[in-house]
Amino acid sequence: MRVAIYDRVEPSTPASLPLRLTQACSQRSASVFLALALPATIAVTAAILFVAFEAVAAPAAHSLLRQRPAIAIELLVAVSFLFYVLVLPTRRQIYRLAARREIYIAQGIVTVAEFGHFRSWTWSEPLASYRGVAHHVRASLSGTRHEIILVHAQRQKSVLLCVAPKTSQADVENIATLLGHREIPSSELYRFKGLWPRVATEPLPEAAHA
Repeated sequence: MRVAIYDRVEPSTPASLPLRLTQACSQRSASVFLALALPATIAVTAAILFVAFEAVAAPAAHSLLRQRPAIAIELLVAVSFLFYVLVLPTRRQIYRLAARREIYIAQGIVTVAEFGHFRSWTWSEPLASYRGVAHHVRASLSGTRHEIILVHAQRQKSVLLCVAPKTSQADVENIATLLGHREIPSSELYRFKGLWPRVATEPLPEAAHA
């Protein structure tokens, strides 16, 4: 979920409309992760490229793969696993170094401006199109944090409103009332709605009598 990368929201608690929020990431944690993971990622990527080059260029490798095609599948699985473990988290931390969001909620419209390393873009949604406000507790290696999220059926359009070490039920209710929405369970964040086309079903024709 995109809201998970942001760990600072200002102001800390929405109080009135129109509402303007600024979200940013902790550059210190991202820098520490990159200092540790980037050398390993480069080494693993170089090893993967070397193995791929040998598999393509070396006649002996061609012969081995033709005789034992299962080896190619095992190599593909290993490369995919290494990519998932190292490359994707490294890419995410690089993105965190420049990621920033500005959110403006007024006159029934949610407007979000997103900023990255090389581009920025803006999108908007009617406030009425959101499902509600959820109190979500996120656990990680660094601890737990409480989030108040304006939930949309399309997960990438959900908006982080508040993040803190602890959040009271009164805070959740006040923010939901401010936005004219109800509180909904945090499980709504993980519903994959709107991703698949709805399948229309029709009753089966009655079997013809013999």
